Amino acid sequence: MDAIKGFFESMFGAAGVVVGIAFFATVSIGTLYWLWMAIQLGSFLMFAIAIFFPPAMLVTGPVGLYSLIFGPPEWVINMFG
Repeated sequence: MDAIKGFFESMFGAAGVVVGIAFFATVSIGTLYWLWMAIQLGSFLMFAIAIFFPPAMLVTGPVGLYSLIFGPPEWVINMFG
């Protein structure tokens, strides 16, 4: 019974690691795309938010990933463009 318990604990632990790596990879890709959009829009403020305020990556990463897939939202263009 302990072997079965250990098996499931290791499987769920491994799944948590995979989810964590996927989350950080997507946030990183999104943040890099956010920086690329900042360069393309010519917005130093947009660039500075991503570089100098690390907690902002929790917002810039998902928005950048969304922008990579669907295009930049209007509010990003209106605010920074």
